[in-house]
Amino acid sequence: MRKLPKLLFSLNFLYLLLIAAQIAAIIFLCLFIPSYLPVAAAAAGIWLLNIAAVSSAISRGTSPEINCALALFIVALPVAGAVIYFIAARSRKGRGALNITNANPQGGLEKAAYAACGICGAEYDKAVYLKDGEEFFRLLFKEIESAQRYVYLEYFIVSRGKIFTRLISSLRKAQKNGAEIKIITDGIGSAFKMGRREKKTLKSLGAQIKFFHRLTPFPRSKLNFRDHRKIAAIDGRVAFTGGINLADEYANIKSPYGHWKDTAVAIYGEAAKIFEGMFLAQWKGKHEMSIESGAGQNRCLPFFDGPPKRAGFCENAYATAIASARERVHIFTPYFCAGEKLSSALAFAAERGVDVKIIIPHVPDKKYAFALSKASAKPLADRGVKFYEYTPGFMHAKSMVCDDRTFIGSYNLDHRSMRLNFECGVTLCGEFTEEAERDFKECIRLSSPLHEGKISAWQKFVRFILKLFAPLM
Repeated sequence: MRKLPKLLFSLNFLYLLLIAAQIAAIIFLCLFIPSYLPVAAAAAGIWLLNIAAVSSAISRGTSPEINCALALFIVALPVAGAVIYFIAARSRKGRGALNITNANPQGGLEKAAYAACGICGAEYDKAVYLKDGEEFFRLLFKEIESAQRYVYLEYFIVSRGKIFTRLISSLRKAQKNGAEIKIITDGIGSAFKMGRREKKTLKSLGAQIKFFHRLTPFPRSKLNFRDHRKIAAIDGRVAFTGGINLADEYANIKSPYGHWKDTAVAIYGEAAKIFEGMFLAQWKGKHEMSIESGAGQNRCLPFFDGPPKRAGFCENAYATAIASARERVHIFTPYFCAGEKLSSALAFAAERGVDVKIIIPHVPDKKYAFALSKASAKPLADRGVKFYEYTPGFMHAKSMVCDDRTFIGSYNLDHRSMRLNFECGVTLCGEFTEEAERDFKECIRLSSPLHEGKISAWQKFVRFILKLFAPLM
């Protein structure tokens, strides 16, 4: 309660009020249009405006689920829905384009990644599987402290707290070594979590900071696209990615939702430079780079999605891996609301006899998301997909084991991650997959099968509405 006055008088809260007021004004004005025009003219105008908005939404070439949800939104709010859509849809230019000039993609998945993202596979020396926040932060801060040239951090959330204090201490040592520090954080993800004091502290270290699509007083198309990536790139020798943000709950310093389970990977070698390239592409708008071949004993495939121009690679890669799986598909995800493409692949894999298991949270951070996860899980569970709740608390890990291949990164198994967010990840094979599988089995032992008793008519109605608009959430 003591933080409430500070929140109410903050600039970000004012922005939210202004955006809400402008949307309310649009709806209010639209309700009174028939008062100033003949009924027939008003009806014809509304019909034409809605047709134009729906046609524009469908022609943009995104997923069918998002197209249908947009059309429903526009029709549900005559005139107002169309006006809000056109405001949000204007000037949707792509950014974050990365191009590896000497790319030599090997195999079908790498060729698809090159066509979609402009990148290919790369060699690495070693990959460290980090099964919780404590392991992650211990290694991350150690590597930051030894940085000599640069530290690039791109995180959806950077929050005040003990982890932030430890981050400042590590960055100070990197600065003394002469390292350049650049940070990208999301304008909504870090809203209310990083204030002027934290920014001032970072800038005192010489850090350059950029906020991705900061909240503004007027509704903008950019606000719907968020930078949900988690990247730390250090000296071109090591890069981190996964589900972990820079905040206390990820290290279980705070436990608002029970034990916070998360995962990440640290990649050493030439492949780390691709994550550096992803960061610089976001920092500058676009970036070109080259990589060395034969620079490591193992090979992995880093990848990313950058809407609206470059989106959908991860969804296609997941669907392909699931469709070709013969033994196992084991998934960690905090939110489950897969589109038709992934849902069909998961159900068909289970029907083919593949061991398909998905672990979601037992203690949710967002109740509506948990209700949506259960609603999305039921039809798949009826077809043989096994769902589990992580009993100790909140499952925030984002990874998938398909036979001998692991995908790990910042992607949730929902429409927003697959189509609307800037995300990143990497796929690896071999020993790394066995470590990921051991961790999954350990979590299964701590989890209980998802089971629901009889739900009320009201709960069914709420879930029905949530599923209708899930692609826009």
